[in-house]
Amino acid sequence: MSGPTVWLRDRLPDDPRLFALLSVALVLGAPLRTMYHLTDVVGSPTLFLVLVALALAGATLIARVLRPGFAIAIGAVLFTAGIAWYVTNLSTDPELAALVRDTIALVTGRSLLQIANVRLWVLSFAPAPVFLTWYFALRRWYVTATVSAGTTLAFFVLTTDAGLVTTLLGVVGAVATLGFGNLDVIDEGTEPAPDPDVDGAGDGVDASRRAVLEQLAAVIIVPSVVSTIPSVTGSSLSFTDDTDGPTIETSLINADETLSIQGDISLTPTVRFTVESDEPRYWRVAAYDRYTGDGWVRTGSARSYGGRRLSGPDGDSRTLRQSFEVESAIATAPGAWKAVRYRGDPDFEVTAHDGFQPAGELSAGDSYEVTSEVLLATPQQLRDAGTDYPDQVRQRYLQLPDSTPDRVRERTTTLTSNAENPYETALVVEQWLENNREYSLEVDRPDRNVADRFLFEMDRGYCVYFATTMVVMLRTQGIPARMTVGYTPGERVDEEQWVVRGLNSHAWVEVYFPEQGWVRFDPTPTGPREQAEQSELEDARGAAVPNVDTGQTGSQGFSATPTPTPPPLTETDTNATTDTGATPTPRQNNPDTPSGPGNPGAAADGIGSDIDLPSREEATLGVVALLGVAAGARRSGLSERLYRAVWVRYQRRVDPETDVERAFQRVMYVLSRRERPRRDGETVRAYLDAVDADRRIRRLAQLRERARYGGRVDEATADTAVELADEVVSEQ
Repeated sequence: MSGPTVWLRDRLPDDPRLFALLSVALVLGAPLRTMYHLTDVVGSPTLFLVLVALALAGATLIARVLRPGFAIAIGAVLFTAGIAWYVTNLSTDPELAALVRDTIALVTGRSLLQIANVRLWVLSFAPAPVFLTWYFALRRWYVTATVSAGTTLAFFVLTTDAGLVTTLLGVVGAVATLGFGNLDVIDEGTEPAPDPDVDGAGDGVDASRRAVLEQLAAVIIVPSVVSTIPSVTGSSLSFTDDTDGPTIETSLINADETLSIQGDISLTPTVRFTVESDEPRYWRVAAYDRYTGDGWVRTGSARSYGGRRLSGPDGDSRTLRQSFEVESAIATAPGAWKAVRYRGDPDFEVTAHDGFQPAGELSAGDSYEVTSEVLLATPQQLRDAGTDYPDQVRQRYLQLPDSTPDRVRERTTTLTSNAENPYETALVVEQWLENNREYSLEVDRPDRNVADRFLFEMDRGYCVYFATTMVVMLRTQGIPARMTVGYTPGERVDEEQWVVRGLNSHAWVEVYFPEQGWVRFDPTPTGPREQAEQSELEDARGAAVPNVDTGQTGSQGFSATPTPTPPPLTETDTNATTDTGATPTPRQNNPDTPSGPGNPGAAADGIGSDIDLPSREEATLGVVALLGVAAGARRSGLSERLYRAVWVRYQRRVDPETDVERAFQRVMYVLSRRERPRRDGETVRAYLDAVDADRRIRRLAQLRERARYGGRVDEATADTAVELADEVVSEQ
């Protein structure tokens, strides 16, 4: 019996029931992993884990005493009670029609993260499928258990909350449950007989179980291989991100309710709209409140506009009117914050964050007008704003995933130790990021905890990374902040007219101040960003790319409007953000303020950015695939042949007697493959004569005979035997 066979036999269990239960745990683990992520994003998942543990314990106890009918009734009660608990604990009193619409939206692609009370939803939903799945698994109703867990996973696939790897993990678990569960049911009360047609079939995992492992390996490997085909890469069937890369505009402006942070990204010079305004502003499109660790989600639902005037900022403001003309198709309605009125032909909606959005796509030639109330606030007013935040603002804009590393808060606390109020804290963070990180469109996207990675392990990024990190840093200090996307002012073509292109798409930060409202901060370095935009525009013009200019652009009458980090005020001197009393920004060379991945303290805090470790799900799939490949290799005899190929070519020295015997066995194996195996009862000498062995082999046989029957063997004899064997083997 070969070494690998012995190793496999000694380590893998022989009970199909154990394999079946592990498979149920795998298929159930996929939706549980999704629910864990949902609860982690909005707070601590501890209560969720407690409920799951109680459901598993209850199923384990009840499976011993209650019949399936009673268990189904308990599951139905758990599900009904959970839904009732969820509805009665909502902050609003929704109508039945609204609940039905939300449910339909979920199963047609709306993420659960867009639900404000997603944690409450998960806690209400989780116990029933966990209880039923584990109960039926213990009762050996493996098909029913698979249906229970699989239906739960399918729901999260429909809501887009279950990722591709997690879904594949669940599919593997379902296939394994059906395969091993079938074996468990068949073998219950009987001892499985070995397969006489398969060598070693009675050792360790029998042929049927190996067949299940082979099927699992196929389920994992085939999609992985298919995803590398050029025509598939980058599509929804692909595991990889090997695409040409999205543009900043498509990843930000067309992100809809969810914004996934990308890696490498490009700029698009296409003209999107022309705007007439008394002054240049950041043309805001949308805001996002829920940070997931690797992206953003906008919670809440849009409502119809109806033509009414929306409320302005809490503080003093002045009116700014803008006229927009669409130059190419666009699905958003940019406007200066805070927009309070819209006029135009297309139908508009109001988002949960009081932004306008068109009900459909706007086409070239469409136009609309926006009236905005621009906040008037001095730095002193913002310093004096205090921290008396409304409960709704606290609940929505202080959220961070529970998995956010503590070092983010600790670093921010250190950086802002001299700040005396939230305004100064925001200034310090804004200026520190601008001064200590470089702007670049070429970025290796971190797998998770983007803000943490950008703060500790990355030295460059683009606007999304700067804005995301600033929002997270401020939230660790109890300061409400949110991610905002839109366009910078664009190219000025007349006294009160600007042309805005796709490359002007941008992300920045809005911070809330009591009795004032939301104030804009932009931590992205302005100069490098503008250089990248101008370089892309010049290249497009040189290549005669269409739709990069209008009849007014490109002239020398006006230059592109500078877009430095704007002060959080509108009608005071331009140095207001750095007037006397502002907290100085800590510098990178300050030994008390570590600032980058090169700092020893930063390196010690986390994994190096150059190490790309697989996730737990990927590691699990890899282990299952390896087991399946190993099982297939054994069934086909490949593992035995590989082992023999290594065994016959490499001899580890032990002691003279063992070395001589091993050398002899190596040569006998070669002869058996080259000539014929030695027959039962046939002496060594007779065998060697029959195959006409050469003198080296006969000499080795003599040394072996002397070692076995002549007593002690010295090192010189062993050396000779090994050398003879090496010569014979090397000729094969």
